[in-house]
Amino acid sequence: MTETLETPTTHRRVRVWFGAHPIADHTAMAEQAVQYEEAMRRRFASLRVTSEPVLVDADR
Repeated sequence: MTETLETPTTHRRVRVWFGAHPIADHTAMAEQAVQYEEAMRRRFASLRVTSEPVLVDADR
């Protein structure tokens, strides 16, 4: 996914991975996603945690 100036990213998708399998998947506003990511990194210190931008339709 590519972020452009015309469509700013307002949400992030945070996932916790057990090998190749996501065991937690959460999408939230950018500010809340940062807090969730930090909490998941503390809770699952030995697992990979990713956070990526999500483009959300303005019609929602």
